[in-house]
Order: sequence, then structure tokens, then C-alpha cells
Amino acid sequence: MKLVCETCTINRYVPGGKRVFLKTILAIGKGSEKKSDETKIMLITTANKTGTKYGAVKNIAKIFTRCLDEGKATISFIVPEHDVQIKSDKIQLTAFLKVLKLVLTGGRPSESGASTKSTSEPPALRLPCLTINNKKTSFLNSKNVLSTKCVIRNRKDYPLKGFSRLLVSLQISDVQLSRFDSQILLLQKLQSLNLSNNCIKTLPKSLGQLRLVELDVSSNNLSDDGWEWLLESNIQSSLQSLNISHNGLSYLPINVVYAQSLVTLTAENNSIRKLPFAIWKLYRLRVISLAKNHINGIPETMRRMRLEKLDLSDNQLFENEATVPDLRLADEQATQHLQPSSLFQLAARVVISKKLPYAYPACVPFTVLETLHRTPLCGCGKPCFASKVYERAKVIVLNCIQTILNMNQRAFADCVFCSQKCLRKV
Repeated sequence: MKLVCETCTINRYVPGGKRVFLKTILAIGKGSEKKSDETKIMLITTANKTGTKYGAVKNIAKIFTRCLDEGKATISFIVPEHDVQIKSDKIQLTAFLKVLKLVLTGGRPSESGASTKSTSEPPALRLPCLTINNKKTSFLNSKNVLSTKCVIRNRKDYPLKGFSRLLVSLQISDVQLSRFDSQILLLQKLQSLNLSNNCIKTLPKSLGQLRLVELDVSSNNLSDDGWEWLLESNIQSSLQSLNISHNGLSYLPINVVYAQSLVTLTAENNSIRKLPFAIWKLYRLRVISLAKNHINGIPETMRRMRLEKLDLSDNQLFENEATVPDLRLADEQATQHLQPSSLFQLAARVVISKKLPYAYPACVPFTVLETLHRTPLCGCGKPCFASKVYERAKVIVLNCIQTILNMNQRAFADCVFCSQKCLRKV
């Protein structure tokens, strides 16, 4: 049994010292070809390529597995007084410890072809003889061993045996990928995923179970995607940067407003005409790049946001442009059946009047939450469930450090008014 991992050996007899984790091949096997020789555990590291052998039977004081879910464990040996700390993939480490448990609690090593004396005895473990060769030592020097970053820009570089479970950053670009690779969902440590310049049409809902910090899906074909993966709690709490540029989007997906940790949103080179009124609920959002779209007005609620940069260049914010039809919902004329019923509106009014928290889908029913997100706010802060949206009603000043607009353009806002009193303030 062999495990490729990182280890740090601590001498309990000599306290202190610097703890450094090294690339390691950790193996269980027979110490030699002699039948009487007992099972050994051998460590081959980049610093000690000759290997260090520890007796396994009656030589292990304790195995610490409290952090096994994080891919960490510690084996405490009696002679010598060493604690070997291990960091590896959770599944592979669990399999290694199961073999070690069989060695310690009943499984007896045997040579190939040996048979058990009785059918009631547990099957004998067939452990190889521990040997060291140049192939093993050179394997540790490879850049891909225990690497946490993988970049694929060519089809021939695609791994045949799957991705390393230790990956933190993965980039698959310019390979004409037509479907999302389900192997990516197994990378529980993944934080940065770049799938730009491919032909992906949909993203699976299970993508939201990963705790991604950065996601780049620019230059794909996601115009018909349901964006249901943004409804998963894991990615809502972790995602900080999202790039959905060059995807032929006619509107900014409403589910984006559930990404409460989002700091940077990039949606350039699409066909976006309107932004959801609920975009102001992204309290941590600081950078928005919407260049080269068809936006002619932004929600008045964006005045509530504290932005560092807003890029609206190459849009349709000209002063002499005529107003456009009401686009409170994306393609409203074709989706009248998706309008919330009066029952949902009544429930939403109760949520507002009782001041119930509804930041996350678990707080209130999702249909009510969806209604609240689609409902625009008046300038005074009151939700307007049935009011008309006035396109390009006024020019607003945003709370933004850097606003990028083309010449002869201004930030026109789409507004709603809860009463004649608020309407007279325009």
C-alpha cells in the first residue's frame, strides 16, 4: 500500500525545532524478503531518498484521526520516539489507515500464493517487499506531484486518470470543452476555477456545493443556463469573484443576487439591457464591470451601494435616446405566467411589515423570497409591488469612487414611486 502525501516528522525526545512538510511516499510492506520479517512503514521524502523504516506491529502508540475529514492524521511511534504528521487527500488517507488497521488488529502479511489455515481466519494481507529505486525518488521531484495548481490549455494535457484531489486552482481554457466535467465536483479543496474560452452551455446545480472563491466562465454559451447552482449555500457564502463575460446574456441572472459574498462582478460583452433591482442587496460588492452591453438605465437602488469601480462604457446611456418599454422582468411579455400571484405579494408584504430577515432562502419560502428580490424599491426605501417602473426617469449620483462612462452619457435610473409625494420629488 502506497500513499503520496506530505509529512512532517517530529522527534518527541527533542522538543522544538522547525516543522517543515515534505513530499513523501508513505508505504506499508515487508521489511525484507524473509518470511520472519515483520511489517514495516517506510517514508521516502525529498530530503531522505534512502527511506526511513518504522516497525508497525507493537510499535505504534496511537494514531490521531480527529482531523481526518481535512485529510490530516498523525502516527505516533514508540521506537524511535517520532510523530509523523500526514497531509493528503481524505479518501486516499482513509484507505491507507484502513490497511494499517488490518495490519495492527488481525490481518497477517503473507507472500503471494499463501493460503489461510482455516476458513474462519481473516484473509491474509498480501503486502509487497519495501524497495527503493530511482523511479520512486525521481517521482517526488516531479512538479505535478502534490501540486495544488493545474493549467490546461491543450487537449493533450488533459489528465487521463482524473484531477488531483489536492487542487486549489484549476484552469481549463481554449480546449473547446462542450460539457462541464463532473470530475471537477470531486475537488473539495478547489477555490479558483477558470473555464473560459470553451463551449459550455450549462453548469450543474451541484457546482454550488463547492466552496469556490473565484469562478471564471467567460466566453462560453451560457445564455440558456438556469443558474440554479447559485442557490446552493456553499457557493453563496464563499464566491467573491464571478466573470460571466462573452456569454450572449440578454439579462443579468437574478440568482446572482444570492451570492452574498460577491466582491467583483464582471459581465462584459453581452446583450444585457436591464439589471435586477435587488442588486443592491449585494452588500460586499465593490467592483462591477458591465462594459459593452445594451444598458440604457440602471436601478435607482444602486444609490444604496458603496462601490469602488463601476464600468458602464459602451452602453446606451445617451441623453437624447428615447425611453424603452418596461423591462421590470426579463422578457416580461413572453413570461407573463411567471408573474407572482397576489398571494405571494401578500406574504411578501407581511415579511416587510414584520421586519422579518430574508437574506437567505432558508429564512422564508423561496417563492416569497423571489418576489421580494423582483420587487423594486422607491427612493424612500419602501417596496412597490404593483407600481409602474418609469424608465430613465432621472439622473442619479452613485456612491462610487470611479465611474466609467462614454462621452455624452449620464447615469439614468429606472425608478418606481410609492406615492405622489415621492413622485413630486423628481
